[in-house]
Amino acid sequence: MKTKINTARHFSLRFTVYCLLFAVYCLFNNAAYAQSYEQYVEAGIKAADHEAYAEAEECFRQALRLSPDDYRNALLYANMARVQQAQGKNQKALYSYDRALAIAPLNLPILHSRADLYFEMGNFKKALIDYGNILDKDPDNKSALQACGYIYQQLEDHEQARQHFDRLLQLDPDNYTALLGIAIIEQSLHHTSEAIAQITRLIEQHPERAELYTIRAEIEAENHQPELAIIDLDKAIELEPENSNTILTRAYLHKLTGNKRLARHDFERAIELGVPRSSLKRELKETK
Repeated sequence: MKTKINTARHFSLRFTVYCLLFAVYCLFNNAAYAQSYEQYVEAGIKAADHEAYAEAEECFRQALRLSPDDYRNALLYANMARVQQAQGKNQKALYSYDRALAIAPLNLPILHSRADLYFEMGNFKKALIDYGNILDKDPDNKSALQACGYIYQQLEDHEQARQHFDRLLQLDPDNYTALLGIAIIEQSLHHTSEAIAQITRLIEQHPERAELYTIRAEIEAENHQPELAIIDLDKAIELEPENSNTILTRAYLHKLTGNKRLARHDFERAIELGVPRSSLKRELKETK
């Protein structure tokens, strides 16, 4: 079971930071041509705030045409990358982040935004490089530590993943992602008792999180304890009654334990939630 790191909240915060920095920088700009430059920037920011992203992008381009060598363009390119991401133009956004960092290579918020985009695109190799550069300059950067731990976990580099999660827990002892990441590492290493103990502690802290019961059920099923796994899946489904994956998992466990009636009920419920009936033909036949 994998968890994902939600990076979307960072974008709006960084975008606000870029905009504030523009306001400060503009105070020192030459008034002879700054008015038009500033107007385009201001119009672009307003358009972005109203989610008129194509209009915002064009305003930022007009500002760049007016002053292609302006030192403030690092922030302008970063803003343009932000609106390009919002339009799904990820490759163009990467190019804009590259241009921004060519002007301001030590700007950590911009570097972090590019790292987050690489992460979202699944380019873990390049994301790790950017996050690593952030940690070189800011070793206590929690979001970079969290992202690195998650990436190394996905790459099954358990040692590196644990190092980053352990460091994160020194800074934030209750960090959910790090605690869950360590539990999954223990599971991957077949340290069953340690993994279950870790997940159980998390359930005590977060009894409302369905994924925790699902993960513990996985570990219990792998440990040939289907009855315990079904109990945890019952709780997970109680919390998320329309999660077809969890319902299918419980269906197979019911089938494994010989309870055809409950297994068929879950298979039928999964179909109601969108699982193609054709993909469960054999299961439905075997649970008549």
